[in-house]
Amino acid sequence: MKPIFQIVIATLLAPIVAAAIGGSVFIFYGILDARAGQKFEEIRWEESEAFVNSFMGEPDKVLRCGDNLWWGDNGHYLGRNDGSCVTEVRYEYFLSTWAVGYSAEGRVVSKHHYFSE
Repeated sequence: MKPIFQIVIATLLAPIVAAAIGGSVFIFYGILDARAGQKFEEIRWEESEAFVNSFMGEPDKVLRCGDNLWWGDNGHYLGRNDGSCVTEVRYEYFLSTWAVGYSAEGRVVSKHHYFSE
């Protein structure tokens, strides 16, 4: 009778343990994302790439800049990319991405916070 009781208890506890682990991971990544957002807010126009990397860390992706430029979020559209932005780096988290665009000289010319991309 004792092994059956242990199986029942394990079966009942497994979803609770899985939810606790999943919740902890979600909270951990949320904290990292929030910290990246605080650092992202400190990025200023014409800041050097080396300076940004010193506090944001190495990016997760390096891409060509897109057709449009932003400064922060969708509410701060700078217009079409006239070629001033050549490289975009991305710092990716579970539900959001922080992107910084650089000129050919390695200076910040755009930044954008993407949600659920």
